[in-house]
Amino acid sequence: MKSACLSRAALATATLTVALLAAASCAGGGSEKSTSTETKLPPGLAGTDSTGIAGSSYEAGSAAGDNTLRAGASDEEETGSGNASAGTSTVTKSVTLDGVEFTVVAAKRQDDNKLVASSGTREVSGDFLEVELKIRNGGDSLASLSRFSFRLWNPHINAASYDDYYGNVTTYGGYVSKNIISAALLDYASLQKVTATLRIGEELGDVFLFFDLNPLSVSRNDGFTKEGSNLVIYDTESGEKVEVNLAGFPD
Repeated sequence: MKSACLSRAALATATLTVALLAAASCAGGGSEKSTSTETKLPPGLAGTDSTGIAGSSYEAGSAAGDNTLRAGASDEEETGSGNASAGTSTVTKSVTLDGVEFTVVAAKRQDDNKLVASSGTREVSGDFLEVELKIRNGGDSLASLSRFSFRLWNPHINAASYDDYYGNVTTYGGYVSKNIISAALLDYASLQKVTATLRIGEELGDVFLFFDLNPLSVSRNDGFTKEGSNLVIYDTESGEKVEVNLAGFPD
């Protein structure tokens, strides 16, 4: 009897041992799965690479957007440049006299002589015309600028009145004929008269003329308009001349 009980006890112990081993085996399998490096994707994205559908769509949209922006910016820059040119006056007019090309870069009406006052001239209010030039020697010999006379014609210029204020100084206006005055070619940096000799192909910029339009008064010369005015460049050696109408140059 005692022997039979021992046999049942041994059988129960063996069964319990087998059960514990099976449980341990199952627990070990679950631990291995929890440490797996396999990436699980959300439902609906299985089989998609790391950029994903949404990612691909965003990148394509960005590229298209960038191209559109670049094209738009380019168009705006070109349009803006054109508008700026029209607004700030890239209007230029050129004439050639004895192989020398004279280009009018700007013609601005001023209400004082502040631009030239630092040269020792007293600063006053009035009516003045600043004409900026660029000069290039396109001939086949040296070109002395001292041979050229720079003049302004307008029917509302009274050339006889300049002697009363300026005497024999013709820097900003001197008598030539009834409605024509002459002025000196000046350098923007030094405000001194320019008498340079240009080499063949040499170009000179940053030079200008400064005409007093109403030397007896601080008031505006109301009859004067740029449309009704011509810049006259006269070669004192050959007697030849060229003219540039000043219409179209904004202040």
